[in-house]
Amino acid sequence: MSLPNLSDPTNLEGLRRDLRLLDPESRLAPLDMLRVTISDDAHLHVKSAVAEALVSSGKAGRAVVVVLTDTTSILRDGARLSLLVEDQLSDQFDVRTEQLDDGHEKLHANDTVLDMAAAVVKGADAIVTIGGGTMTDIGKIAAQRNGGIPQVAVQTAASVDGYTDNVSVILRNGVKRTVPSRWPTTVLADVVTIAGAPREMNTAGFGEAISLFTAPADWYLSFLLGLDHTFHPASMAMLKAAAAVPPDWSAGIAKGEISATRELTRLLALRGIVSGISDTTACLSGVEHVISHMLDLHHGANHQPIGLHGEQVGVASLVASKLWRHAIESDLVRPELLGKPDLADLQSRIAAAFGHLGENGVIAAECWRDCQTKHAKLDQNWARLTDVLTNWKRNSVEFDKMVMPAETLRPALVASGAPSTFAGLKYAVSPQLARWAVANCHLMRNRFNLVDLLDLLGLWTQERVEWALDGVLGDAA
Repeated sequence: MSLPNLSDPTNLEGLRRDLRLLDPESRLAPLDMLRVTISDDAHLHVKSAVAEALVSSGKAGRAVVVVLTDTTSILRDGARLSLLVEDQLSDQFDVRTEQLDDGHEKLHANDTVLDMAAAVVKGADAIVTIGGGTMTDIGKIAAQRNGGIPQVAVQTAASVDGYTDNVSVILRNGVKRTVPSRWPTTVLADVVTIAGAPREMNTAGFGEAISLFTAPADWYLSFLLGLDHTFHPASMAMLKAAAAVPPDWSAGIAKGEISATRELTRLLALRGIVSGISDTTACLSGVEHVISHMLDLHHGANHQPIGLHGEQVGVASLVASKLWRHAIESDLVRPELLGKPDLADLQSRIAAAFGHLGENGVIAAECWRDCQTKHAKLDQNWARLTDVLTNWKRNSVEFDKMVMPAETLRPALVASGAPSTFAGLKYAVSPQLARWAVANCHLMRNRFNLVDLLDLLGLWTQERVEWALDGVLGDAA
């Protein structure tokens, strides 16, 4: 069966048609976006996109449209993008521009800002957000809180994959949380504007993007074990279609080339759609993401600057790829090595790993609760675990299709201008911190990944951690 639309996020009708063929039982979440436009002139489509969105929502007559921005001055070929957008809308709609400012250099999606956004949007018939992932996520929640009014998101960077999904990443008590929100009605990604964004935003986006070549294996492993019921063959088919070709265009990201920017934007858009229809970020969040979360946890608890998520994910993807390829290609994974964990010992390890963070052991306690949940589910599915291990070689045929070798990913990462070592991150990570993050990444949350499996097999030793980190610590090592 030929399904050419699975890798094209701009053909939503074709994509929905292919998904219906792969999901006859309608298990996947509806793909409730009207349009995704990725082009050199997408900024000129705002007026028609707003009109189309209002018609779809049943709004008749002259509409009130709020243009939501932050204090960042975003330019397109030297012209201020917000003015270009306002000029398009002013002759047909009652336009009100609202600028969000929380006093920080970069706007934070915390509860104060979310309340502020919902308040300034009150009474509007539609929202146009201009900005990156944070502004888009704020707009989703503001639209949701105001009766689900349409949102047209004008995307200005290729930094994350959250423009085209139905959740928002927010800050709650200083910790990043992913909360349900809604799909944007329309996404307009103007690649000229995106190519002109600060380089670190797009290189971080490339780091995020390459987790496409590692994370699905962790999702599939968790599904095989009976621990994740969000897995769907249609979602995996989309991921495989997107990952079928190595990102040999990555060098263009470093140069700000339009063609490479378009490829990156399309890849991130597709990732967002997959996680949205799957109702989970697990499909694109494996070992590499939890290593990044570990770094964020450490920096946040110590009141240090939080690094760029995509940068960290890109480097951690090299670690994840190395571990997965070894598990696939060698006889490392053997059922006779399996042993049930001692939960008291596990709790002690978590206390030792996280006890120095935060106050009164709160962080360690939260990690322990998550791990208890994970291991309770694992105990209920122990027979499935032993079966997966017994048939590891057969299962590895599928894993092999999901994981690209680090030897392929590293040159692409370097060519893009993104860091390829922990020392090379914007906020350099020391060898000691990198070792801590990798060694304990499976103790942080309730999702199961390859490191959990290696730990159950008695293979997650300090020597293996050092082996996995060889070549990615950087000059500071």
